[in-house]
Amino acid sequence: MNLHSPDPIDATAGGARTAPQIRRYLLVMAATSALIVTIALIWGETSHDHFASYPLKGDTAFYRDFSGRRVPEIQDQELFYHNLGGSVAAAKAADIIALGPSFVSYALDKRVLRQFEADSGRRVYNMSFIGIRGGEFSRRIIARWGIEAPLWVINADDQFIHFFSRSLDLTLGPVTTTIPAAAHGRIRGYVSAAARNLRWRIEDYISYYRTGDGSANGLFRNIATGDVTVDLNPRYVAEDNKEIPFDRGRDCHASPQTIDIARQYLKDIGGQVVLTMVPHSQYCPAQARELAKALGLEILVPPDAGYTTMDGGGHLDQKGAERFTRFLTSELVKTDAYRKAFGAARHDVQPSTGVEGTDTKDPAGVPPHTAVGPRLAPTLKN
Repeated sequence: MNLHSPDPIDATAGGARTAPQIRRYLLVMAATSALIVTIALIWGETSHDHFASYPLKGDTAFYRDFSGRRVPEIQDQELFYHNLGGSVAAAKAADIIALGPSFVSYALDKRVLRQFEADSGRRVYNMSFIGIRGGEFSRRIIARWGIEAPLWVINADDQFIHFFSRSLDLTLGPVTTTIPAAAHGRIRGYVSAAARNLRWRIEDYISYYRTGDGSANGLFRNIATGDVTVDLNPRYVAEDNKEIPFDRGRDCHASPQTIDIARQYLKDIGGQVVLTMVPHSQYCPAQARELAKALGLEILVPPDAGYTTMDGGGHLDQKGAERFTRFLTSELVKTDAYRKAFGAARHDVQPSTGVEGTDTKDPAGVPPHTAVGPRLAPTLKN
């Protein structure tokens, strides 16, 4: 007689009996997972500029922009390039947009800008990017999302990489890479921004568990104005910061390639344009003046004395930023570009001090605050 073990039979019968239970289990798991994801999405989007964004001490007008306890990362590149949150919409609503690298982020004093807005009725947006020297990234954002400012203020700096270049380099400390946000699509940009916020939160929790300090470190950015909270850095507000040691011996010129790229840049962004130069130890206004002349633009170059720095000459501190911003706003309203952008009558514009015309030269012996040309009279030498 061929006897079979009862185990296979029982196993088969048991499997038949548990199949409905397995299906119910899977349905419950799927429903639970969907519920968890839904709750996470609602939490991530509710009262946040973008998914899980980190407000500044509960103020959702700001988002955490530059942080990372292990590896420093920047959030605004994803937000602008892929139009996540409200930053692009805020830029599109501005009358004046400032472009440039971190020099501009540190050089525009928000208190002076808000007072200028109140006095002039013009909204100013700071669209500078920390870690990005070239302006190609900004140009792509402007073209991609149709940002049309009546007036652009561009920092025409040439340190390492000229603003008017096709570079998409991102430099954080000693590491230089291609800007990640420009290399992938919008869905991945959303996921990348969300993951970065969640990673920062997890790092904070771990830090709190280990050290008792889980505070949100780093820099924050205002959604409506683009201002960066550089004043959170103690050195930025220190009273003992030294004056910038300028290198006045640099020999710099605007190359034909730079001029060609700049011409196309102006066509792409439209509107009126004024160039400027934020003071730092290695800045070289000579190339910017040549560039302005070749493009037929006005340029605002401040005196190169009396500016204090938070890091030995690379970036302005609060006192230096206040001085630069007062110079910039007071001279900007006197330019032809401002008048054309906003229809200001000629008699409403005061005689300029510190504005360099594109069709004038400094006669020998003429003091820097003396009129030297018919269009934009005075010229400041640096």
